[in-house]
Amino acid sequence: MLQAAVVIPLVNYVEPAIVFIRRAAHMRRNPGQIAFPGGIVEAADADPTATALREFEEELGISGQRVRVVDRLDPVVTLSLGVSVTPLVGVLEPPLEYRLDEREIAGVQEVPIAALYAPGAVREGTETIPRDGREVVVSTWLFDHENLHVWGATARMLHRLLARYPSVVDLPL
Repeated sequence: MLQAAVVIPLVNYVEPAIVFIRRAAHMRRNPGQIAFPGGIVEAADADPTATALREFEEELGISGQRVRVVDRLDPVVTLSLGVSVTPLVGVLEPPLEYRLDEREIAGVQEVPIAALYAPGAVREGTETIPRDGREVVVSTWLFDHENLHVWGATARMLHRLLARYPSVVDLPL
């Protein structure tokens, strides 16, 4: 099974935020989707942490050394491609200046963490995905905020984050 790793970036503002990326529309894997910075494990990567921090830096233009990794959640397998993704919870101190790799990233958005903890914000639902040349309806977790629609592996990571840290004050900021 293909392995990947991502950083779930938490920004330690007075009102903490979580960072999402929008993948470029031309990408082969998950084009245009909302995700966390990260990517496929490469042979030169020492471990999933090295992968996640390397990809974070490549995609957002912020040194991976600025990410304080505070937790590692259980891997999540993507619904459409069967990739096992290791999510790392990382804390960043402001200020942040994004220099996006426009070949991979169409945009970045910070969302107040409090929005995740609103009642019913991260909820169960369904999505239609391509699988084996046809459309299949799958159960998944969902999160919507302003122009973001988060589903699939990213939303399942959010659900695991909230299960591990049941309130904003529990987050390891």
